[in-house]
Amino acid sequence: MSTTTHSENSLEAPHIDIKMLSDQEKKELIAADALSITSGTTIAPIDGSFHPFKSLIINTKGIAALRLPLPPSKLEISIYNTDSTVAYLSTRKQRSSGNCVLSDAEGRQLIGTTYFFGPGRDPVLRFLDGSEISGDEIKTVSKWTSRSQRFVLPDGRAFTWDYKKEKGFGGEGKKGTALVLTMGGKRIAVLIRNDETRTPGSKTCSAGNGGELVLGEDVGGKEGILEELVVASCLLMLKKEIDRRRAVQFAIIAGAAGSG
Repeated sequence: MSTTTHSENSLEAPHIDIKMLSDQEKKELIAADALSITSGTTIAPIDGSFHPFKSLIINTKGIAALRLPLPPSKLEISIYNTDSTVAYLSTRKQRSSGNCVLSDAEGRQLIGTTYFFGPGRDPVLRFLDGSEISGDEIKTVSKWTSRSQRFVLPDGRAFTWDYKKEKGFGGEGKKGTALVLTMGGKRIAVLIRNDETRTPGSKTCSAGNGGELVLGEDVGGKEGILEELVVASCLLMLKKEIDRRRAVQFAIIAGAAGSG
């Protein structure tokens, strides 16, 4: 089973007409982009109810602030265990498509993401043939300019990725920002991006860059969220970061052209 059976999405430009955005929507995009790439400066999140038990390394540079608003050229994102062995691989078939497939280290296709960008076009995740629950869909719900994303599981449970700034994420009592996964108000996983964990070659101002994905005890198991779903949904959040950045870049170019 493959997400390529769905219509491919040309991402040479976001699926919106930048010129048709309201001033408020433009402000929301710019604010979301600026806040999303604010990095923390700690490896382990500080939270009494969150007990880390495993880390994965997401290896992707993201995109810089000053560049043409083109989609990323890299078609593969590798996710490693802390011993440097490959845990997962996310692949796109072509640069112009946001659709991707997450496979495990043995090459089994686990989760496919059909990606959309723009109002009323939330992405859809689907368990593929390599998964024990093949065919089930995970729907996503979000205001398209929002930094948070809600995921609804086939059994009705929901979890949310969001950006949180709090004391402890900055290390040694300092404040910092991290991408945090919660379900029912409980923290499940945290993506930490700082000078020690950020993907080499990326910067604090990069959008969609990788880092250390810290998994809590509630990942996996009968009542928890599958590890591969945490990974796939986290990669979707990084993709949203990139497209928010690209939308802002398109808006800047359109504004410059209009004032010329």
